[in-house]
Amino acid sequence: MSKLSPLVQADYPLGFGEPDEYERPSMSKQATSDWVETGQAAEDQRLEPVYWRTRVFRNSYVRAGKLHRVRGWSAKIQHQGVRRTISLGAVDQEVAAEKAAAIFAQIQQSGWASLGQAARPAVPVVATGLESDDPRESADYWRLRLVERKYPANRLAKPEFSCRIEHDGAGCYFPLGTLNEVQAAEQALEVYRCVVGEGWEAAARFRRELTLALIWAGSPFCCTYLTIHSLSVKTKRMANRPKTDTGKLNVYVVDPDPTVAASIQKLVNQAEPYCCRETFADIDSLGSVGREDEPGLLLVNRGMPGFSGEELDNVFKRKFPDCPVVPFATFEDSEQLFDSTAGSLNGYFLNRTPTGELFHLLEDESVADANGLPRLNPATIDRLVRRYFKNQIDTLATDRVEETFPHLTPREHEVMTHLSRGALDKEIADLLSISIWTVHNHLKNIYEKLGVQNRTEAVMEYLQK
Repeated sequence: MSKLSPLVQADYPLGFGEPDEYERPSMSKQATSDWVETGQAAEDQRLEPVYWRTRVFRNSYVRAGKLHRVRGWSAKIQHQGVRRTISLGAVDQEVAAEKAAAIFAQIQQSGWASLGQAARPAVPVVATGLESDDPRESADYWRLRLVERKYPANRLAKPEFSCRIEHDGAGCYFPLGTLNEVQAAEQALEVYRCVVGEGWEAAARFRRELTLALIWAGSPFCCTYLTIHSLSVKTKRMANRPKTDTGKLNVYVVDPDPTVAASIQKLVNQAEPYCCRETFADIDSLGSVGREDEPGLLLVNRGMPGFSGEELDNVFKRKFPDCPVVPFATFEDSEQLFDSTAGSLNGYFLNRTPTGELFHLLEDESVADANGLPRLNPATIDRLVRRYFKNQIDTLATDRVEETFPHLTPREHEVMTHLSRGALDKEIADLLSISIWTVHNHLKNIYEKLGVQNRTEAVMEYLQK
């Protein structure tokens, strides 16, 4: 049976399970496999969960061009000429059917107004300026929006739910620390109330999921990125590492957000043989670094005032000309990173590094000295960057990639290899001696097999594997 389009899925809530299992009736989209009584018999039938089992559905929404389906079930309930969509707050279809039957019985007995009087646990309400009937003030609203994110912040992290909170034009995912739906939903509600009532700065006391991108070269744009969780600190920065450590390469970090700086410091200290000696809130503070501190690498948020002017040169670069300076940036998620690179004149190379491995690009024994410490300078960084991304491209033609995507045909692998190298459709057609229409047909099949919507998403999915 063929897969229905997103439009058909949204309009056709009736059926069992996922959209792939829906069957289109021959006459009407409202037809069901059950015969429905009329009059009083229909009222009695709707009191039974079996009636609702085939009528509950899961809503969907579109974000960043992708169709997402919420985890919880809903039902359309009609009574006395009024029809409403009711969120059932259940992720199991059987439980949802039982809830729908119970809600209908409640409405039949006491009317629609009874839904607003349903008993629920008392939760302290923070003054947010929102009306009391805002659905986001309910834990059930957030329970249906819980997700398990694909990339953890570290390899030993336990599975947990996350939830995206949006307000005032900004948003990000907040890890909730548990797979218990009730606890995670209450935590999400607490985060939401904090953001709305006190602002985004107050939300620093909660962990946030961010994409950290290290920008190794600007033309072409070359960066590695990974997922991090900000540490839930307020204004106090993590203590500096003692300067008596030996056998370590000294790293310094500059970022105005202490939660981000502390997260990067933790990642650096987990990487051998690097040691984050100190973090700074602004570029001027770098003036306190002396020659006895022997800086080996400087990480600077590229959005800092003075980063692109003479301030950084005067404070640090002239004093330590051989110390590489690597800019970085943080994003709400990887999609925001991809959008920010779309205008690069000479192309761009992005690669997600393994979980928790901040300096994956620098792992090269050929640049180590007699003590095993990396001998880093701007020229060495440039050479490592070229080698790293060349190796990433070269692996596209190996059997390893074909083993990762066995559902792609050999010709589709060839198309993806050229697409990943930046070739246009016409150039791919010329390289493979096929028509441009055949290329379009291959891309259509590739998008469906990889579960993506466009060229950029296809390339990122292919490269990440």
